[in-house]
Amino acid sequence: MATVMLEILPRLLGSDQGSPASVAWTAFGTLVMLGLALLLHRRPNLVPGPAYTALCLVALVVNTTTSTLAANFSFGGLAWFMFPVIFAAAHLRRGVAWSIAALTLAGSSTVILSTQPPEPAAADMVSMAAVVVMTTTALLTAGRHQDRLVHRLNEAASSDALTGLATRRVLEQSAELLRVEAGTAAKRRSSAPTEGIGLVLVDVDCFKQLNDTYGHPVGDAALVHVARLVRSVVRSSDTVARIGGDELAILLPGHRAGVAERARAVHAVVRENPLPGPAGGIPVTVSIGIAHMVEADGLDRLYAVADAALYEAKVAGRDRVVLGDADQAEDLLV
Repeated sequence: MATVMLEILPRLLGSDQGSPASVAWTAFGTLVMLGLALLLHRRPNLVPGPAYTALCLVALVVNTTTSTLAANFSFGGLAWFMFPVIFAAAHLRRGVAWSIAALTLAGSSTVILSTQPPEPAAADMVSMAAVVVMTTTALLTAGRHQDRLVHRLNEAASSDALTGLATRRVLEQSAELLRVEAGTAAKRRSSAPTEGIGLVLVDVDCFKQLNDTYGHPVGDAALVHVARLVRSVVRSSDTVARIGGDELAILLPGHRAGVAERARAVHAVVRENPLPGPAGGIPVTVSIGIAHMVEADGLDRLYAVADAALYEAKVAGRDRVVLGDADQAEDLLV
C-alpha cells in the first residue's frame, strides 16, 4: 500500500514521476500481496516458519540492489530497510531478529558507501545503526514482556491458586484430547481392545464441619493435604483438577479395573495420612465416585456417571469408593 502511494502521490501533485503502467503494476502487485496476507491470516500453516525468514532476506537483497542501482540514499530509500527489521523483531526468534538487523546494516551500509563521500556516509551509517539497534531492542523487549504476561495469565487460568491442581478448563481440554487419541488408536488397531477413559471424583467428607470446627485456614490446609496425597499416587500423565470447593477430579486413560484400583489407592492414602496438627493430627477421609467408558463422547457423560456414584457413596455413609454404572449415563443426562 505504501508503494502504491509512492507511485500515485507524485502524479496527484503534478509530478511526471511514475508512468501509468508502473502505477498499474504496483497496484496489481499490492492486491496480490493483500490476497496472500488474508489467506495466510486464515491458514497460517500453509507457509513453513523458515519461509518468513527467507522473506526478510529477499526483501533485504531487493532493497540493497534497487537502492544501489538507483543511487538512492535518501531517507525514503533507506526507510524500506526497516520493514524486515520490524517484522523479524516482532515475529521471529531473537537470534533471527538480530541476524536480520546485522544484515540490514550491511545492506544499508553498502548503499550509503556506494553513493556518498566517506564523511557523510559515516554519519548516515551511525544513524542507521542506532535506528536499527533501538528498534530491534524495543520490539524484542516488548515481545518478551508480553510472553511473560501471557504465561502468567495461562498459569492463572490453568492452575488452582490454593492446591496447585489443574482447573476445570484444563480437565475439559484433557478429556477432549483423550477422546481424540482414543478414536485415532481405535482406527489404527481396529481388532485390539480399547482401554477407555476413567473419571474419578474425590470429595472430602464433612468438609463444612471441618471448617466450622477448626476454622477455614485448617479447611484450606486439608484441601492442600488431600491434593498432595492424590498426586502422590496417580501417574504423571493423569490429570488432577479441583472442580469445586472440596471436590477433586482425576481423569485417566486405562482399563476399568486399573481405574478402580487407582481410585482405591487414593482412598487408602488419604485415610492412612491424617492432616498434621495437634494431638496426633486430624483424621480426613474422602468419598469417591468412579466412571469408566470405553467410548466416552465427552466429559459431561463421564461426569454424570461419576457424580451419581459419588452421591451413592455419600448416601451409603461416606468414606468409600463406588463404581458408577455407565449404562445409566443416558438417563442421567436427560
